[in-house]
Amino acid sequence: MALRKRLGHRQLLSASQCSSWRQMRGITYRIPQQFAEDMASTSLVLVREARRFVQECFSRVGMSMEKQRCITDLLLAADYRGVHGSGINHLDMYLSDIQNGYVDIKAEPKLIHNTLTTAHVDGNRAMGVFVANYCMDLAVEKARQTGIGFVVAKQSHHIGMAAWYAFRAVAKGFIGLVMSNAAPMMMQPGCRSSSLGANCLAFGATGNFSHLMLDMSTTVRDIGAIEWAFMNQEQIPRGWASDVNGMPTTFPNLALSAQQLYPIGGNKGFSLAAMIDVLCGVMSGANYATRIPRWCAPCQGRSPNLGLVMLVLDPCFFVPNFKERLDDFNRRIRNSCPRDEANPVKVPGDLEKQHMDYVDDLGALPYSNLLLAKCKLIANMLCVKPMQLAFTSCERHSSCVR
Repeated sequence: MALRKRLGHRQLLSASQCSSWRQMRGITYRIPQQFAEDMASTSLVLVREARRFVQECFSRVGMSMEKQRCITDLLLAADYRGVHGSGINHLDMYLSDIQNGYVDIKAEPKLIHNTLTTAHVDGNRAMGVFVANYCMDLAVEKARQTGIGFVVAKQSHHIGMAAWYAFRAVAKGFIGLVMSNAAPMMMQPGCRSSSLGANCLAFGATGNFSHLMLDMSTTVRDIGAIEWAFMNQEQIPRGWASDVNGMPTTFPNLALSAQQLYPIGGNKGFSLAAMIDVLCGVMSGANYATRIPRWCAPCQGRSPNLGLVMLVLDPCFFVPNFKERLDDFNRRIRNSCPRDEANPVKVPGDLEKQHMDYVDDLGALPYSNLLLAKCKLIANMLCVKPMQLAFTSCERHSSCVR
């Protein structure tokens, strides 16, 4: 429940350690031999222990305490909501990007242009979470005063779980819309290569007793979901991604090597991604389409220069009983007749809430043993105490049976 309520500088990594990280996130994606045994089960880690580990990792690369807490909240909230591809699974990517100079952990976003309702922000090559938080808070303040806040930013970085920022607006009673572009890895229908990213979109609104929270990629699944399948040694469904030859694959290692994901709904998904890229990239002054460096591409010191959009609306400017109407809207959807009585109809955000309830019941966050092994390797590289397990899922099940 704690996570539901609130979600000494050392020398940077050596060249050999950076090389190891690149191999971990590199093109081949082979499971290290020492991690290849007994990966079927998961283990549980207490939230406070996961928080301690992540913050210590960022502390080792010189990040301030306030920023450590900020990015740790984001990663753990993603794991709490079941969006594992955007959780601790991305820890190595962020640490590697800091070391390689893709982002500046000391930088702060700054205003380029500002009006009562709009703002243009230079992310200044700061980490995406800090740029996105700044932009969303700015948009919320504008919406509080005028009913609408529209903020765009350039020179940003990967923002992680987009719903995290929509929640910042929802927590104030507003409607939040979040968009960000990404490195090209979406296959255009009829092509054998990718030109757009798995550009993300999040939308949130709250009633008095329920909320609606959409958090989606414009690909069938984003690269983080495929990484998660790889981490759990699972195959992916046919139709998520292709191999380097443009043929559908069910093997996550081949999908990760090719970085060619299918758009949702064919041309419609590609068109939606194009719209997001125009708003986030073309209009903001950020990179867009193939101007964005490919994911895992060697570009020492080069910023990805991603763009983002934050739109916040005060619904009470339009209809005073918005919250009651949204509760009624959600109730009408949930009361729809399901095809399977055991699987009731859900509104966007219900699946994530189910996972949050599941974690609350466990009393800890579940992680695959392969991901924990990767975290142990990170801990060894940074001279950080590895995450300590609460107990394995098998041990918990046995204790419950007894």
